[in-house]
Parts: sequence; C-alpha cells; structure tokens
Amino acid sequence: MSHNNEINLLVAVTNHMHNKEAITLKKAFEQYVDTILIDNDSTFANDEEKGFFDYTLKGAYYNGQINQAYEHLKDHHTHLLIINSDITVDDFEQLIERIKNVYARHPEVGVYAPSAHYSPHNHMADLGTKDIRKVTFTDGFCYVIPKGFLDILCPIDLSINRIGHGVEIFLGFLGMKYKRWTVVDDFLMVHHPSGSGYSSKEARKQRDDWYATKSRAAQVFHYWVSKDILKNRFGYVFMKFLMRFYLPSDN
Repeated sequence: MSHNNEINLLVAVTNHMHNKEAITLKKAFEQYVDTILIDNDSTFANDEEKGFFDYTLKGAYYNGQINQAYEHLKDHHTHLLIINSDITVDDFEQLIERIKNVYARHPEVGVYAPSAHYSPHNHMADLGTKDIRKVTFTDGFCYVIPKGFLDILCPIDLSINRIGHGVEIFLGFLGMKYKRWTVVDDFLMVHHPSGSGYSSKEARKQRDDWYATKSRAAQVFHYWVSKDILKNRFGYVFMKFLMRFYLPSDN
C-alpha cells in the first residue's frame, strides 16, 4: 500500500440526538475542509434543523454512518476524519493543521487520533509526550482513516455488524499488516464525555460474527489487543512481533 504525503481531508460528523452540537461542529469544520453531517435516527425540531444534515439514516448505527461517509468520498479525498457529535474541540483550525502536519512529516502513519479527555481505553489519555505515539488501535469517536484502509474495510456488512464494535481494532490490524503506524497524539486533545457510548451483549455478538469473516491474523490481533495491557506502546511492539507468525513475510 503506497504512502501519500498530500492530505485532502473529508470530515464526517456522525450524530445521534445531539443535533445542535452536530450542526456546530459542521459549521466550524467546513471553514477549513470538506465536511458532511450524517445522522442516524434523530428527531429534528423542524425542517430548518434537518436541512443542515447531508444524510439522515434510519437504523444504520455507527457502521452505517461509516459506509455513508465512505460513499461520499471523492477521488481527491485521501483521508476521512470521523468525529462524533458529542466531541468538543478547542481549536478546529489547529486540529486540521496538526493532522496535515503529522501525515506530511510521518508518511508511515495510518490511523491517527488526538488524545482524549475521556475514553474507556487508557492509552487514549494525554500521556504528556507532546507528540504522536504508537498504539495498537485508537478509539473511534474522533480519528482519521486513510482512504486505502477504507477501501478494504468498506462497505461494512450491516447484516452482520451494524452497531460497530471491533472496527477500530480492525483498522489497527490493517496498520500492522501494511506497516503503517496507528497513533495517538499528545500534542492536542479533544473532549469526550464519560458515559457516552454503550456496551451490550448484542454489540459483542455482532462484533464476533463479523470477525469470523476475517482472516485468522485479524482474529488473533483482535483477541490480544482487547486486553488492557496490550493497548499501549508495549502492546504495539508485542503485536508487531506476534503478527510475524500470521502475516506474509512481505507485509
């Protein structure tokens, strides 16, 4: 998979019932880059509010929103920034410029995410490095995905996995497979409310059924990096070693 230093970003704001916040994010981002607003199953106050949304989906969940964003990508777009509507950004221009700067300086970067004020994954917190650091995967509420990875991931089969669990780890696996770094950036932080998102038996079942369609290497990667001790830099080094036994030698 080739590296591309020229970054042309599409931002996809994904929303469910945070309509005002979603519109605010769209208005802020579209000053700097192409931006779309994708809703799933929200109730709108009026037609004017609904008019801000580029897509209003029903029963699509997170993976349906990813599929919709992927369908919207144009030939000139190289990367997709997915950001949930409950995320707060301190400086939108700084975030966009930082993303472009990281990819320009480090063409080895695959998936990128800023550090976060809250995530259930401790490796997403600001660890004070003031720079990017390698991790096995990032959380999915605010992250950048190269188009080449999306070409492999999408369209996600919604008949198997609609809710979306496991996608971020699979993208981390693609990074390992194609020798691209998955990174969290301590240079800047976004704010994510605690308690948002969910965990359920059905979400885990859909995730497991979806991984059953993937390669043995992807299944092994998911199994190990789901363990907290392997989500950080140590986990990255360990998984890089372990994947040597599951991936072809030229990857």
